Amino acid sequence: MGTGILARMDLTTLPDEVKELVRAQLEAGRFQSVDEVVCEALRLLQEREELFASQRDELRAQIAEGVAAEARGELRDGREAIADVRRRIDERLRSRE
Repeated sequence: MGTGILARMDLTTLPDEVKELVRAQLEAGRFQSVDEVVCEALRLLQEREELFASQRDELRAQIAEGVAAEARGELRDGREAIADVRRRIDERLRSRE
């Protein structure tokens, strides 16, 4: 599977590194066509964007929650908050074991 496969789609304007990635995927047998490689790449891009959007929405909700807590006078001492974060990290690490 050489450069003939890449010629079916106009990949000439892509950087050589990208062309080589496509070629390597085809030669490894992971995909049967350039179209399949491109479709999978775009599917993964969409999946990543959806994940980032979800994380962004969650972060915005947490910020709004913090702003509301501050407005209600419910902020915690910095040392207390750091201790809580460390405790949660330790719990996550223990749960992975």
